[in-house]
Amino acid sequence: MAEPHERECAVCTNDFTTPKILPCGHLLCRECVISWMDSKADAGCPLCRCPIVEQSDGSSSATVDALPTDFVMEALVESARVLSKDHLCCVCEDVRADFICMQCQVMLCSACTKAHKKLPVSRNHDVESVSTVTPERLAASRPALCADHGDKQAEYFCREHRLAVCSACKANKHKVCRETNYLDNEIQSAQNSLIDLTKILVEAEQKLEQAIGQVTSRLQEVDVSEQEDMAQVNKACYRLHKLVEDFRKNLKEKTCTSHLKIRNPLCDVKTDLCNRLGKVTSHKHIVTQALAVSPRPALIHMTQALTDRVNSLDLRSDWQQEVWVKPVSSAESCKIVVRWIQQELLMLEKQWTEPEVIF
Repeated sequence: MAEPHERECAVCTNDFTTPKILPCGHLLCRECVISWMDSKADAGCPLCRCPIVEQSDGSSSATVDALPTDFVMEALVESARVLSKDHLCCVCEDVRADFICMQCQVMLCSACTKAHKKLPVSRNHDVESVSTVTPERLAASRPALCADHGDKQAEYFCREHRLAVCSACKANKHKVCRETNYLDNEIQSAQNSLIDLTKILVEAEQKLEQAIGQVTSRLQEVDVSEQEDMAQVNKACYRLHKLVEDFRKNLKEKTCTSHLKIRNPLCDVKTDLCNRLGKVTSHKHIVTQALAVSPRPALIHMTQALTDRVNSLDLRSDWQQEVWVKPVSSAESCKIVVRWIQQELLMLEKQWTEPEVIF
C-alpha cells in the first residue's frame, strides 16, 4: 500500500497533479518539472540529478508533455482525496456516512446504503465500510467511463485515439477507426504486458543487486588488500630504516677505527716533538742567561757544560712521513651506497604496474 508521502511531489510537497515519469523513474508534477527546468540550464532530476532530455524545440513544456503520465498515481491521489473528505452521506448531506460505493465513488449512510443496493442500476455495486477501504482498492474499483460521454460505461478501446469509448461512440465517432477492441480484452492484454515487464524488471533488479554485491565484495577486498599492503610497506620501510641505522652505526665505528689508527701514531710523534722542543727551549734559555749574566771564569765552565748538553740533545725536527696516511673518506662510500639504493628504488618503481581490473 502506498504511504501518504508517496503520493506527494518532492518539489511542491503537495499531492501529485498530472504526475510525470522522469527518465530516472522519479515522479514530479507537470508544472513542477516545467518550473524546475526553467529555473536553471541543463536541469536534471532534483532527486538524483539524472538529466531530463530536451526536445528539439528546446521548450520545457514540450519536453514535459513528451514524458509519460503516471495515470495510476493520478487515480491513487484522486481516491485518497475522496477518502479524506468529510464522511458525510452524499444524499442526506448532514448525516455521517459509514459506507462507500466502490463503483459510484460516493459515500452513503446506512439508510441510503440499503436504498442504493435496491436500485436496479446499482444493486450489483460493491458497497463497503469506509474504514476498511484503501486508496488502492478504491482506485482499482473506479469504473471505466466513456471518454466522450463521461457518464456511460466504456465497453471498447480505440487504439488509434487511445480512448475508452462506449458502444454508441464506437458505432459513430470511431466507426472508421481500424483497431477498436473490447475494453476487457485490452485490459487483459495490458495486464499481461505489465506482468511480462514485471518479470523483466525483477530479473534485471536481481542481476543488478547481484552485480552490486559483487562490486561491494571487490571493494571490501581492495580495502583489505590496501591495509595489508600498507602494513607491508610500513614493515619494509621499518626494515630499511633499521638497515640504514645499522649501516650508519657500523660505518661510523669503522670510520672511527680507521682514523684512530692514523691518529695514535701522529699523537706519539707530536708528543716526542713537544718533548724535544721543551728541552731545546729550556737549554736555549740557560744559554741566553749565561751570556747575559755569567762571570767570565764561570762562562768558560758553563760553555763546555752547555756544549756537551746541547750535543747530547736530539735536535732533529724531521719526523717519519710514513706515519701520515690520508684516511679513506667514508662520505664517498656513503654517496656510492645512496646512488645504488636510488637506482634500485627507481627500478622497483618502474616495475610497479597498475593492477588489472577483473570482474
